[in-house]
Amino acid sequence: MAGTAVNVARYEEFEEHRRIREEAHPKMIVTRRSQAPVAIKAVFCIGVCVLLFAVAISSLAENASMHEQIVQTKAQLSDLKQENARMVTAIEEKSSQKAVEDYAENVLGMQKFERSQAEYISIESGNVVEIAEKDESFSKKITYKIEEFIESLKGEK
Repeated sequence: MAGTAVNVARYEEFEEHRRIREEAHPKMIVTRRSQAPVAIKAVFCIGVCVLLFAVAISSLAENASMHEQIVQTKAQLSDLKQENARMVTAIEEKSSQKAVEDYAENVLGMQKFERSQAEYISIESGNVVEIAEKDESFSKKITYKIEEFIESLKGEK
């Protein structure tokens, strides 16, 4: 029990020193901090959340708009493919052998060629074609003569 008495004495001494210290240095009054910084942080966080929500909504709206545009473009492409197929068929019909023959006979008045209509001629003087001279100007005649002279010079080489 002697140890307990010593401990009690030390405790009482400690308490006495603490009391003296508190009287010499009075405690500072602690007040609660202002709630303004917390309110500012809360408003900032709410603002960021609202901004993110607005961006998400905007992106969804943009996505829906693009999807609608894709659907419209695909429908337009389908229509154009059908129109192309129709036009190809029409061209094939108009350019068929039968259509061309009908046009030649009915519109142009042509007749189908038969072998009995062929007439063959033989030329004794070789493969020469003569073209009758037209009534041309003096300068053109000179030009032709110069060209003939140049051709004759080329032939002599």
